[in-house]
Amino acid sequence: MRCKAHRAWCAIGMVIWLAAPAFAAKRKLEVADLTADPPIAGREWTGLTWLPDGESFSYVVKTGTGDEQTSDLWIEDARSGRKHVGIPGSSLISAAVSASSSEEPDHVTLDDYCWSPDQHSILLTGSHDLWLYRPEGRGLTRLTHGPESEEFPTFSPDGRYIAFIRAHDLYVLDVASGQEKRLTTDGSETIHNGRLDWVYEEELADRTGRSYEWSPDGTMIAYLRLDDTPVAPSPITNFLAWPATVEWQRFPLAGSRNPIASFHVVGLDGKERGQARPPSDAYIEPSFSWTADSKSVSFRVTNRAQTRREVKLWSWSSGGGSSRTLFAEEDPYWINADGAEAPRFLRDGRYLWKTERTGFAHLSVGSLSGGLPAAVTSGPWMVDHVIGLDEKKGIVYFTATKDDVRRRPIYRIGLDGKGFSRITAPAGTHTAKLSSHGDYLLDTFSTVSAPPVVTLLDASGRSIRTVHASENRLSEFELGQTEEHVVKAPDGESLMAALTKPPHFDPSKKYPVIVYLYGGPHAQVVRDSWNAVSLLDHLLASRGFLVWSLDNRGSWGRGHAWEAPLYLETGKHELADQLAGVTYLKSLPFVDPARIGIWGWSYGGYMTLYALTHAPDVWKCGVAGAPVTHWRFYDTIYTERYMRTPEENPKGYEASAPLSKAGDLKAKLLIIQGLADDNVHPQNMISFIDALTKAGRPYQLQIQSGQKHGFRGKESLDFRNAAIFRFFEDNL
Repeated sequence: MRCKAHRAWCAIGMVIWLAAPAFAAKRKLEVADLTADPPIAGREWTGLTWLPDGESFSYVVKTGTGDEQTSDLWIEDARSGRKHVGIPGSSLISAAVSASSSEEPDHVTLDDYCWSPDQHSILLTGSHDLWLYRPEGRGLTRLTHGPESEEFPTFSPDGRYIAFIRAHDLYVLDVASGQEKRLTTDGSETIHNGRLDWVYEEELADRTGRSYEWSPDGTMIAYLRLDDTPVAPSPITNFLAWPATVEWQRFPLAGSRNPIASFHVVGLDGKERGQARPPSDAYIEPSFSWTADSKSVSFRVTNRAQTRREVKLWSWSSGGGSSRTLFAEEDPYWINADGAEAPRFLRDGRYLWKTERTGFAHLSVGSLSGGLPAAVTSGPWMVDHVIGLDEKKGIVYFTATKDDVRRRPIYRIGLDGKGFSRITAPAGTHTAKLSSHGDYLLDTFSTVSAPPVVTLLDASGRSIRTVHASENRLSEFELGQTEEHVVKAPDGESLMAALTKPPHFDPSKKYPVIVYLYGGPHAQVVRDSWNAVSLLDHLLASRGFLVWSLDNRGSWGRGHAWEAPLYLETGKHELADQLAGVTYLKSLPFVDPARIGIWGWSYGGYMTLYALTHAPDVWKCGVAGAPVTHWRFYDTIYTERYMRTPEENPKGYEASAPLSKAGDLKAKLLIIQGLADDNVHPQNMISFIDALTKAGRPYQLQIQSGQKHGFRGKESLDFRNAAIFRFFEDNL
């Protein structure tokens, strides 16, 4: 699953004006503009990556719309700026047709393309098969043939082999001969080798499905095996089929049995080199890292309560393999899985590790000889994302919250803890990629009012040139004006908030307010980043609404103590902070205190229902998208991290459930749900509307068959956005 204090509580400062558009000859946003193709905010590049030598980078440029859209892969030299088309989309299509022996043309895409280590070939996917493209000769070769798809393909470090998953088994393919070798043989709908099941992919891997890793010498592969046999299946019904069909999803409900995880190492001959089987209720975090000499590989075991993580080291010798605990970490509440990367081993026998051991995520360096890693960074702030490591110079690059939790500049520091510096301006949000030799950074930067721009930086952060700035049509529209606010909660804590005002804001008027929230852990709504304020927010603002967001206790970026109040009873502390924000809003002279609405999606949908049922007199109306209504309906890994099992914490489950208080609803309510949602199952929605019916509480419902947790497709999104817009216009 994956967002407000009386004037006497003293909201700190107003205000940073983040967008102040001119109004001449501009038009209001319409619902269809939110999903326009190309996007009105400009089309971002995809697939931006460094070539292995670190001297050039590549990216995919899409042109045209609809069926006329084409994609070209461009290659650009970092030093000179010279660029050329490496794979013309039209050439790729014609080559696929000529390479195919089937009656139907093959569809080869640039999605998830991958360079070979020698940069002479590019691995592509299409028509359920793998393809190899050679840019110099513009030749396309089909590597696999068959109806089953090859998933998560990767080159071996020497480029001689390609590993992939087919029908839940791990294979390797010899690039030169085209011969395949099946490395595992028991893959099935319930046995997953090298790929994740639903709950592991969703909750432990940031939605990345691959769970295998090559050894640096290319002779072995470490992988995760998951046995879903103990997991009870849940139904997902496709009502658009005739007759209707049911897909059974292995979805471990809170308190029920989990998949059984085991760690394995296999050679290219298919012979197992070793394995580790932790207790059946433990989790193996699905990312692994090898030492530079290929003699050892790390994996991490977490107990079911997620309060103890052991970093294990499996080591190989001619007689076989064995594992030992390198070090362990514990926390009385929970250990976060998000952002927990595998240790990065250095050639000198040390490793880089990110840990929350001090309460804030920080970098540390440890030794293969054992013991706790030593701190590299420290302080009451969080290292968010490790961009890369220049091992030769001993410098690590990362983004962090040191200057302001709402922003993400780029920093660097020596592995010895010396030379700490910020190398980009403090405003906005940066995401970057470090070249293999550490000389360049490809930096993608945005603010809440400016779409992303890609810039090439040198290692000191100096701008070399702008690489890409999307052409956009934002200047054609009336957009809202977004301010940052800091609200004081009753206990004195500062709560970060943002308020988007109408384009022609008149402080003498009284405006209705829509509170948009997420509210749950590992998410941050108030950010100085593009899309932190959505185009839907701007549309609502242009029609006379104030749009307010506040990050409550539990939100990301402020350390583990900020998250811990959620432990054993979600909803309570999150709502208290949101109500502090509402109190502050009511103190503003331009806010109509009788017209305050609320809406959110996923955890935000849960929080919307929790707010409407636990503070029913505060809100005039609300929209709950894909809401959890009782935590017993959600999965083990996410739910038990914060709530433990229903058997351990029955009172907390009931106190946290909007379902338990459905009869207290007073406000107008719209619930939106996709019937194919495999994340927050429709059971949540059906149980809640059943409780509303029994309590005689009216509601509105929009369901979309075939839609999952995140709605897709222009027609579906336009219909959803129009429903939200109309609901607030009619009821607020």
